[in-house]
Amino acid sequence: MARVMLAWPRLLHTSLHVGGIHRRLLIWGLGLFGLGLTVIVAASYYYTLRQIERDVAQLQNEIASVAAQYIRDFLRRKIERFSDTASAVNLYPLGSKEQELLLSLLVKNDSSFNEATIIDARGMEVLKVSDRRVYFPSDLSDQSKSAKFNHAIKGEDYISPVYTSDRFQPYVTIAIPLWGASQSVVGVAAAQADLSVLWEVIGKIRFGAAGHGYLVDGQGNLIAHKDASLVVKKPNLRHVSKVSEFLRDPTRPDPAPGRRGRGVVDADVLATYAPVPDLGWAIILEEPVEAALANAEKLKRYVSAFLIFGLIIGTAAIGWVSRRITGPIRELHQGAKIIGSGNLDYRVKIETGDEIEWLGQEFNKMAEELKFSYATLEQKVKDKTAELARANSELEEANAELVMANRAKDEFLSVMSHELRTPLNVIMGYSQMLKYGVLGTLNPEQQRALDKIIARSKDLLHMIVEILQVASIEAGRVKLEVRQFDLAEMLDELRTTYEIPLDKDLRLIWEHSPERIPLRTDRDKLRDILQNLIDNAIKFTEGGQITVAARYLPESAVAEIKIADTGIGIERSLLPSIFEMFRQLDSSAKRNHEGAGVGLYIVKKYTEMLGGEIHVESEVGQGSVFTLTIPA
Repeated sequence: MARVMLAWPRLLHTSLHVGGIHRRLLIWGLGLFGLGLTVIVAASYYYTLRQIERDVAQLQNEIASVAAQYIRDFLRRKIERFSDTASAVNLYPLGSKEQELLLSLLVKNDSSFNEATIIDARGMEVLKVSDRRVYFPSDLSDQSKSAKFNHAIKGEDYISPVYTSDRFQPYVTIAIPLWGASQSVVGVAAAQADLSVLWEVIGKIRFGAAGHGYLVDGQGNLIAHKDASLVVKKPNLRHVSKVSEFLRDPTRPDPAPGRRGRGVVDADVLATYAPVPDLGWAIILEEPVEAALANAEKLKRYVSAFLIFGLIIGTAAIGWVSRRITGPIRELHQGAKIIGSGNLDYRVKIETGDEIEWLGQEFNKMAEELKFSYATLEQKVKDKTAELARANSELEEANAELVMANRAKDEFLSVMSHELRTPLNVIMGYSQMLKYGVLGTLNPEQQRALDKIIARSKDLLHMIVEILQVASIEAGRVKLEVRQFDLAEMLDELRTTYEIPLDKDLRLIWEHSPERIPLRTDRDKLRDILQNLIDNAIKFTEGGQITVAARYLPESAVAEIKIADTGIGIERSLLPSIFEMFRQLDSSAKRNHEGAGVGLYIVKKYTEMLGGEIHVESEVGQGSVFTLTIPA
């Protein structure tokens, strides 16, 4: 067995370091086999354990019932013996010598009785005998208030609770009514019964490896135990599991014999109780769990050994089966390596009569076709190489043309923008001179026409400036000038530069804290971003309001600026593309809103240069909200 245990790790290690399919077959097979074996073994173990516990419970229940019945019969015999004596005593007058003689014979011949008394109907003792002392008339006392008298005078047999003497011997008092001729109670006969014999009965209770019993009364007080020193302490055992169950219903048999719980010495035990009929007592049997289930521990070791041995055998069997399955696959793998190394004449030989053999045949056909294809492969490679070289040459030429075209475009945009600004500035200068009357007075109609010329010239100049900015961005000539400034102050300056067009019913609302909002970034770039966003909002909003709101977010250390309008909005499908260059919401020739379509492109590029983010939310007919966040 030891050699098998030592060989199993080597077998498992070897099996796990072969091919992947073999390893998976081994792992899955061993896993399923181990799971099934574990479930079966565990179920068998727990079934056997429960069976052992049931057997222990049944044995305890039978012993407890027999012991309880024995104790009940013992006391019943004492009562019957005393009843017979009381019947004889009742033939003579109360306190007579005959009664004294009969009681003396009782305590002398039956060691269980060590004292007997005759009480008249008034509760006065008229006669008292003992095997230990001589009583005189002065020793007789009034028992009219005692429990034994008050029960027996009513015509009932009475057994007192257990009490102990100065020598810690357990006793009970038995009282029986004495009946007169008219079926009336004329007196009471009482006797003190020694229960020390119960110690012997309880002490002889042995079962299992360490089972024992003890006796409790109806209040949970210990009456008898194999350990006399424990009885001397007069403990109350209400805290013990089975005693507590008994006290809840003293007349009911144990509903769960053999249940685990805490015992007298506060240890885990399997315990059972049995009520003593007619007395209100109970016999409790206990056995330590370790002793009661010692065989279960042995069974656990046997089960563990069986499980390990089964796993070893299963590993060997599953490994052998998986090798039988994966051997042909490894042959295919080896054939692929040989053919891959250049030996196209190699063929695999697999004779399994199943799908793997069919796969081997197809593999050989593939090798044959590969050999044939390889014969013309070099020429095909040369042809494809020449085609690829031509394609690469054409691609390089096209790329060079594209670079030149892009450079020409950037140069054209830059040159044309600069060239257009000069005559446009001249036009705007003369227009301003005409507007302010430097070259003569204009009539109202000429003044209105001149205002339109100036407004259109400003729009054209703005588009030229935007194109110049785009050209600079594309050429990589835009540089950042980072410095510290107050965002709130910049917004107040920007606010003074905006006037609402006379042909629009708009309100421009500025919402920001009057307190300082410190920023360290490129102030001019941020101003260009905000101007483009505000201009865009004014362009696409005919009525309603435009709100510019700014705040500082300390948790993320950024400044957040929102530009919200009530304009025409943007279709959801167009949102991903609005920041592209020359992108117009309406690119048709009849569009209502003019512009070069580069404003949002500049916004996006400048925002990225500042390390910020720009987001937009919009709904057609409801307006748009652009949210700009810039690191502080």
